Amino acid sequence: MSYNQSALSYVQSYSADALGYPFYHSNRNELIPGCPDSRLALVLPIVIYWVVSLSYHALDHSGWQWIDKYRVQPAEDADKKNLVSKSEVIRTVVKMQGIQACLGAIWQIFFKNKNAVIKYTNHTAEVQKVGAFVAKWLVKAAGENTASDIMATHGEQLTYYVYWWAGPIARIVLGALILDTYQYWVHRLFHTIPFLYKHVHAVHHRLYVPYAYGSHYNHPIEGGAADALSGILATNLSRMYEREVVLLLAFVAYKSVEDHCGYQWTKHPLRWFSKNDAEFHEIHHQVAGLKYNFSQPMFVMWDRAMGTYLSKEDLEQKKAARKIKKN
Repeated sequence: MSYNQSALSYVQSYSADALGYPFYHSNRNELIPGCPDSRLALVLPIVIYWVVSLSYHALDHSGWQWIDKYRVQPAEDADKKNLVSKSEVIRTVVKMQGIQACLGAIWQIFFKNKNAVIKYTNHTAEVQKVGAFVAKWLVKAAGENTASDIMATHGEQLTYYVYWWAGPIARIVLGALILDTYQYWVHRLFHTIPFLYKHVHAVHHRLYVPYAYGSHYNHPIEGGAADALSGILATNLSRMYEREVVLLLAFVAYKSVEDHCGYQWTKHPLRWFSKNDAEFHEIHHQVAGLKYNFSQPMFVMWDRAMGTYLSKEDLEQKKAARKIKKN
């Protein structure tokens, strides 16, 4: 028996029960009884969207003066400058979410055999696959003798952490990066081609002063087909498990509301990892910022890489220069 076979042979005895489960694991086939996880991935983002949006709506009408310092733009500007009524925004958002849910359901029904999203997981079988992956890479990296020794002493721990932590984090991060890449370039395309902006994307920019439940206020082509496709591509190309899909899509729904809420919270946890926040996106909704800040919903990497990042300070300088030019 070669050392390579010896390293791999340890994996054959691995089982999910023996390695243990992380705190977030649930043995239930359905996170919510009676609602398959595939359907939860379609419904939960909508629920989160409206719960968070209505919370911000209540905050907007609370009358609390202490929150005014966190507003990106004055509250009264929403009624003065926006070109669409709030009732029309609500009706359109409900339609967009219905279209997205239907497209997601169609994908699940007709492409389920080709879908990279795994519907059912035999954790023991998957653990052994990951263990074999770890063993093979150890052989390549450190040689057969060292790999065999590592698998004998630390193989179970390595497999556990790769399967339950490194793997899910890597898939979710990859999915987020795919989503951001798609959204940046499609969003920029809508601003670059006059026909697409005039007949499609201009709908969203009727909200000069964004607010929480206006996040999904879009033309059907953009809000339905384009955005739904971004989720399908991100979750399938990253080969996510279904519950990872639920987590990512639910977080994206929450993040999109935060980006349009109109409040720049100074100590918001989301600002620890991303500059893509309410202030960043509201700059894009202003006339001087239309050609900037295309990134959504997670990071700002593409704007920085492509020279389309515009900070609040940069915006003020552009406005000042424009005033001087007019005078």
